[in-house]
Amino acid sequence: MSGNQPWDPGLQIERTTLAWLRTVLAFTASLLVLLKLISHHSTVAAVVCALVTLPVSGLVAWLVWRRHHRSERRLRARTPLPGGVLPAATAALAMLAGATGAVYVLFA
Repeated sequence: MSGNQPWDPGLQIERTTLAWLRTVLAFTASLLVLLKLISHHSTVAAVVCALVTLPVSGLVAWLVWRRHHRSERRLRARTPLPGGVLPAATAALAMLAGATGAVYVLFA
């Protein structure tokens, strides 16, 4: 920590980024398991669910990296940190994961 900065540059942002990435990874892994289970009952349903959910998962991962870089720049410039796009996208991913689980329950 330097003399005039009350925070250690990068560590807070790094921990936050890693937490978001763990969340995205957990959702993606869960979705892949669900898609595998759905494919045993209906290949078409599995493909449709994959086409809807996996791109959103990739989008959320990209938003994590974008937020990381923006947060670093803004923290150093002492400007407000990024808004709530990432939490909203993660909530949408959670809803899609729940819908995928519902598809599995309906087909099983």
